[in-house]
Amino acid sequence: MEGINVYDNLITNEENEKYRSMLLYNCPFKYGEKDNVHTEPSGVVCDFTKIMSSGQHLEPVVINMLGNLLDKIYENNTFLKNMTLYRTYLNLFIPNEQPSFHIDGDNTVTCLYYLNPSLDSNEGGETQFLIDEQISGIISKPGRLTVFDGGLLHRATSFKSHPRLTLAFKFV
Repeated sequence: MEGINVYDNLITNEENEKYRSMLLYNCPFKYGEKDNVHTEPSGVVCDFTKIMSSGQHLEPVVINMLGNLLDKIYENNTFLKNMTLYRTYLNLFIPNEQPSFHIDGDNTVTCLYYLNPSLDSNEGGETQFLIDEQISGIISKPGRLTVFDGGLLHRATSFKSHPRLTLAFKFV
């Protein structure tokens, strides 16, 4: 799909599971983020940018993990080094949630890193894009990074029976 790049095996399955467990059970998630002003909130968010800007501290292991993933993102997308990283956060959707289509903003590049275990494709959990009245999806699999134009209409879909955990990096 134009404007969407996918990179697999960014880190090992063992590292992915370690990061997933660490973040899932140690992040201060908050409810209330909306995809659009006219939709109800969905999922919960751990906003690393807000945590750091408020003077709160992140555990060194979390800072190292975010830095490691950011290095991998830059390795595959050198153009991002000329952009400003303005937000880093973790999305968590419980099974069967219904997030809405939205855009992240014009002139924004969104990077989604999937921290999920390997699941059957019937579980769902893809990132869907609505382009020219057609929905296309990127399967949420461990070690996968999706980089796309934040101006594209997109949404997360939840899994049927597992939480969906995605780390987002947004650049302008």
